[in-house]
Amino acid sequence: MQQHLLFHIVFLSQILVISFLVPSRIYGRMKYIFDTYPPSAYPKLYPRPVEHYESGRRLYRNLNVAILVLGLLILAALFVNPHDNDLGVAISIGFYFVQFIPLMMLEFSSFKELKLMRNASPRPTRKAELRPRYLFDFISPVLFGLAVLVYVVFVGIIFYMRQFEYEWFSGFTNIAGITLMNLLFAGIVLWNMYGKKQNPHQSYEDRKKQIESILKSFVFISIAATVFVMISVVLSALELRHLMPIAMSLYLQIIALACIQSYVIDYSNFDVYREDPVVT
Repeated sequence: MQQHLLFHIVFLSQILVISFLVPSRIYGRMKYIFDTYPPSAYPKLYPRPVEHYESGRRLYRNLNVAILVLGLLILAALFVNPHDNDLGVAISIGFYFVQFIPLMMLEFSSFKELKLMRNASPRPTRKAELRPRYLFDFISPVLFGLAVLVYVVFVGIIFYMRQFEYEWFSGFTNIAGITLMNLLFAGIVLWNMYGKKQNPHQSYEDRKKQIESILKSFVFISIAATVFVMISVVLSALELRHLMPIAMSLYLQIIALACIQSYVIDYSNFDVYREDPVVT
């Protein structure tokens, strides 16, 4: 009974964090940019009609409100209907994907915006930067080293647990999954560091901030995912599987908070989006 109550509290936190706190931050950022850098003064920032951005903000807000209400209804149903641990985990994960629908729509819309910007922008003269980009230009060696250390400890724990031959144990599958995730993140980071600039108007300093934010988000997600798998293995070994729904919900909230960082970057140079950019 106590673990069910604790899960309900943690699931309420998941509802509020991912469907209220995160959307509020993103919505506030969108509104701030629109009000501070309006289309009349910064036309290159808005390749579509003004009405599109106003309706887009309303859709994003209203969709998150609807998902927030849905989450509260699900929570109310959980209070009055007993459920097992597997159902708790399934609800946390399933509702998490529902909660991320507005963010995925926002991401898809951003890609279309950048494509319209590139199509509307005359082909610029390519300028080579004076120095190459290195990984530690964008992330602290200490933070990167921590991620590597966590991965090494994770592999060590998996090999240690293998000797007990648990029926539920699938250690090498876990290693493969975490490794593939890290390789995917590495590929995305390299594409952002060395690939073609997606925003034709973006200044070098703002692009650097964007790469830093993406890289740090991926490192935090990698650490969180690796630690979560280790915790899952330990909970199973100690016969504490009833705590898995709580651990899963907390893990998903950490992932959501890491993801938000790439949406609330404090860009510094919006003059590049003026009709006649200010040269600095």
